Amino acid sequence: ASRPVAADWFSDAVFIGDARLGELLNSGLFQPALALTQIGLNVRDVRSGSLFSLDGQRATLRQMLEGTEWKKVYLMLGFNEAAWMDGQEFYEEYSALIDDLRALLPGVQIYLQTLIPVTVSRAAAQVPDNRLLADRSALLTRLARFKQVYLVAVDAFFTEANGTLSPGLSTDGLHLTAEGNARWFEYLRTHTMGS
Repeated sequence: ASRPVAADWFSDAVFIGDARLGELLNSGLFQPALALTQIGLNVRDVRSGSLFSLDGQRATLRQMLEGTEWKKVYLMLGFNEAAWMDGQEFYEEYSALIDDLRALLPGVQIYLQTLIPVTVSRAAAQVPDNRLLADRSALLTRLARFKQVYLVAVDAFFTEANGTLSPGLSTDGLHLTAEGNARWFEYLRTHTMGS
């Protein structure tokens, strides 16, 4: 935990992640330097695919970041691949992504966000369930320690006593309501380094 920062603290930050992160960034609560989010994004594809748009063309992560001087990168990846990528591969891909980011943005502060759980009904109906999401968050915790990057334990903030997301914070068991996004942003702005 840290003292709260103003919304403009994120003005030199790149956010990379899936649809839930995209919804947070589209909430209007703050404006990052660069938002690299999309539905279904996973840690392998973010490293290898031409997934992003740059001057009307498809671009890789390297093309999006090369020559820039952003100071912070926030990552929220792991949900989409949890059901089909084993833990070891996930850990290795994420580790390689951190290496990629450090090569592209020397001295950058990297923030790994753990995975927000889903509601009881969503977990019962679809994979990944909360046990698997908690396992991936544990891997991110281990990776953050190993790679010496910052860990933002978002999952702990959203996890109820039964290990799930409150239905009142979700529109469909997975995606967050406006209140959920406001809470997420509040957590981010009170968990920073060097502020």
